[in-house]
Amino acid sequence: MLAPGHRWHIHLAPPRGLARFWQLSELLLDPRRPRAFNQALMDLGASVCTPRSPRCGACPWQGHCAAYAAGDPARFPVKDAVRTVPHQVIGVGVVLDGAGRVLIDQRLNEGLLGGLWEFPGGKQEEGEAIAATIGRELVEELAIEVAVGEELIVIEHAYSHKRLRFVVHLCTWLAGEPQPLASQQVRWVLPAELADYPFPAANARIIAALLERLDASALAADPEP
Repeated sequence: MLAPGHRWHIHLAPPRGLARFWQLSELLLDPRRPRAFNQALMDLGASVCTPRSPRCGACPWQGHCAAYAAGDPARFPVKDAVRTVPHQVIGVGVVLDGAGRVLIDQRLNEGLLGGLWEFPGGKQEEGEAIAATIGRELVEELAIEVAVGEELIVIEHAYSHKRLRFVVHLCTWLAGEPQPLASQQVRWVLPAELADYPFPAANARIIAALLERLDASALAADPEP
């Protein structure tokens, strides 16, 4: 059992100090009535020693409490600082040629989502318009020039280490033979063939939006009598 009058300071958040907390719990636990002891501790934490506005004056453990003795009980339990998750905006170009084909490229095998196919694009630079981002990235990644057209869709996607916003625009191919400067290979494919290629999850919504837009355009161009 814990020696009378002994106080412990643990300046670790519970997830990082778990092993130490287990050691102290074994010292504190009443071996004769462990269930009642555990229930009493839970009741104490729920009604008296709360994380916010603890009722120290009503606490039976006050004389053994290191946080109370230090004069700052609100500092405990210690919490880890909230980790800021970086947010990036990615400009994506859905490039169509005169035959109605779509340009896709295959990611390099190494790294996140390696080997999957995607619509080309890249990270927006500070102060850069998204249309300029798409035009620049397509020159750098594929050595092609495009006319960046209307917005197709905006997608928010979260990973454990970052959040991404994909701003997708329809583009018209103008010049340059597509080259895989930052990928394994590039292909012109018909929109109906996109289902034959493995894409990252976020791209499924881009494909759906593209097919819907093309269907709407086809109906507008050839309305029923």
